[in-house]
Amino acid sequence: MAGVISIALVAPKMTRLLKELDRPAKNRAQLYRRITQGVNRLEQDGLVTVSGEYGKRRVEITEKGLEMMERIEFGEYAIPEPAFWDGKWRVLIFDINERRRRVRNQLRRLLDGVGFVRIQDSVWVYPYACDEFISLVRAHLKSGVGEIRFFVAEALESDKGLREHFRL
Repeated sequence: MAGVISIALVAPKMTRLLKELDRPAKNRAQLYRRITQGVNRLEQDGLVTVSGEYGKRRVEITEKGLEMMERIEFGEYAIPEPAFWDGKWRVLIFDINERRRRVRNQLRRLLDGVGFVRIQDSVWVYPYACDEFISLVRAHLKSGVGEIRFFVAEALESDKGLREHFRL
């Protein structure tokens, strides 16, 4: 701490460099940016409508989005896979109240249908970017960030079986 204060006093502009070294904040900002881009693309494609101000936006699915969800539910949809894996895992966790059991079961079917792998009952993993899919599912199930959380992990312990499953 004393070193940081010394740097701030001696070379105030160096504190900007310290912000660049904060990888978790940088990764978090990148994830939020990708989610926002995904929602914007869904809106441009007419799959969802967005209302409200930034930070308190409400995303609702459109008729065209419902048609896409039907394709997903019937297994006619695949998340686009890039040519090369970036080495990161996309992890989705959820905590959906018992009163919404039907929604919870529907979410599990949707995740399984597009190729996610279940690690635990409410923890699922996928190797490729799927921000748009997650945003569309949230809108369809009327679930917010409180029920469904999504993050990118640089590594998973003992992921050999997952790598084999996804042929990575």
